[in-house]
Amino acid sequence: MGKNGYLEKRQATIDVYRQAEKQTYIQFMTDTLMLTLNDPEAMGKDVFGKERIKKLVDAWGKTFDTFHGALEHGDEADYYQEKMDLALKRLLGETDFQPFSERYDWIKKQKY
Repeated sequence: MGKNGYLEKRQATIDVYRQAEKQTYIQFMTDTLMLTLNDPEAMGKDVFGKERIKKLVDAWGKTFDTFHGALEHGDEADYYQEKMDLALKRLLGETDFQPFSERYDWIKKQKY
């Protein structure tokens, strides 16, 4: 059964709002990260300046793009989730690591 024009238009509107929400949260998280990295109360004497923040934000964007597939509905989501978990486990160690399924308990598990 095909969708009618109203349902297609409604879904397109929902998709636009979802994209706007996503971009807004990415920008807000980036802004608050930059402010935190430049805050002596949070960072002590090792605050980040403009150039260091720019370098970090650029690299963070690339990392975001690399792992974003972990949040999407698709055949490769579990691959990116596992790849992210392995990297975080190496970084945090076993005791401080929490698996993807616990960190993102609202994301539906892949079933094959």
